[in-house]
Order: sequence, then structure tokens, then C-alpha cells
Amino acid sequence: MTDYASAQPVAAPPKRARNWLSLSAKTWFVVTAIGQWLFVLYIMGFYGTRFVNGGVAGFADTHLPNGYVEGDTVGNIAIVTHILVAGLIIAAGQLQLIPAIRAKAPRLHRWAGRFYMVASVAVSIAGAYLVWSRERVIGSFIQDVALTLDGVLVVVFAYLAYKYARQRDFAAHRRWALRLFMVVSAVWFLRLMIFGWFAATGGVGIDAETFSGPFLYITAFAQYLLPLLVLEVYFRAERPQNKAMRPHVAGLVFVMTGLMAFGIAVVSAGLWIPRVF
Repeated sequence: MTDYASAQPVAAPPKRARNWLSLSAKTWFVVTAIGQWLFVLYIMGFYGTRFVNGGVAGFADTHLPNGYVEGDTVGNIAIVTHILVAGLIIAAGQLQLIPAIRAKAPRLHRWAGRFYMVASVAVSIAGAYLVWSRERVIGSFIQDVALTLDGVLVVVFAYLAYKYARQRDFAAHRRWALRLFMVVSAVWFLRLMIFGWFAATGGVGIDAETFSGPFLYITAFAQYLLPLLVLEVYFRAERPQNKAMRPHVAGLVFVMTGLMAFGIAVVSAGLWIPRVF
């Protein structure tokens, strides 16, 4: 969603509209970076410490639903990989969003991008394996389908981002790379949605015991479809012929960023920071 993601050079729009669109994208990036680095801190501080101290068995006391299962070596390795590599993926994704790194350290950008794509696909496959190979403890079939669809999109978007990079069509590459970023970040968006919703409504539409319910059925898909929708609207607003859209799209991005900031504050104060410090 940042400025460098435009599909083609944008003709000079009215300065105020252009500035607001640019400012909204930069604000979104800063808030996203803060929130995702806090998530990385949580993953490494809580789960990473347990892995260092106890190996795969260290995940036995993490209270993960359908997490560590004694005797299920393949499944346990899959869940450890899914969680710990996710922290590295998020860190690599943040590097990809910084224009200065792409411009001044292109080799780092390329290798971080390759790791991001390969690791994202691997983690998505591990997640799908866990969903369908183990008996469901919480959640629902609808949520399993939504998670699997997200994994499929990760694989497809990673392939397209790589394909256009190889063809040196960098405008198309950036569009698909940003789409990939959105679907890879779905698990992060989901946490913001759930904790923010609990703080705002007390958990309307959520059965806390089974972790199911109407709100969770919706967010199971919205965790990646909503960010993708906002991103596509942003891409459209960047086109020279759509200058009139820019103030409205900037407003939409600001609103979504504010909701994200609220979710980040709630989940950080309620879960991420207390479990690390």
C-alpha cells in the first residue's frame, strides 16, 4: 500500500489529494511496522524461548489449541515450524516494505524477498497440514476452509510475485508482492480483529469456549479479503484517470489504520507484552 507499489508512473494530481494519499500510505506503514514487530517480539520471546529451552516438547505448556501432541512427531514439527518461521517471515516482510532498502541494498531486498516467498509457502503448507491432519479441538469447518483458502492464495501470489520479478516487470511484481504481504499477514490481522472486537463489544458473536460463532466465521475470510480489498482500491486510486478517488481512498486508509492501531494496542496490552515481560 506504500507509494512505491503503484502499477505505473502517476501523472501529477492535484497536490493536496496526492499528498493525502501518500500520507495515508505512510501512516499505514508505520502503524503496521510497529504492530508486526511487537508480534515478532511476542513470537520469539514466548515461543522462541520455550523452543530453545525444551525443543519441540517445549511447546507442550503453551496452551495452543491442538498444539503439541505427544507422539505426533510430524505434526509437532509442523506446528513449531509454522509458529517460529512465521516470526522470521514477518521480519523479512517488513524489510520488503522499506523503499530505502530496495534502492540502496538491492541484494538484501532480493534475498529477503526469496526467503519471504519460500518460507511463506512452507508455513502455509504446514498450517494446512495441521488443519486437516488433526482432529479439530476448537473452531469450525468454515474456519478451516477459510484458512486453507488463505494458504492457496499465499502460494498463488508468491508464484506471481516471483514470476514478474524474473521477467523484470517490477510494477506487476510490486503489486503481487503487496498482495502476498496482505495474505501472509492474515494471522496478524485476525488477532487485531478479534481482540479489538472483544474490547469494543465484549465478544458479541463469539463463543469463547469453542472459538466459533458468526463473528469468527466472517473474520475467518475478512482477515485477508478485507486488506486485499483496501489494497485494490488503493491501486485503483493511483491511476491517473482516478484522481478524484484519492481523497476518499486516503480517508478509507486512515480509518482502517485507526482500527488497526486500536487492535494493536488491545492485543499488545492484553497478550503480547505480558507474556514476554
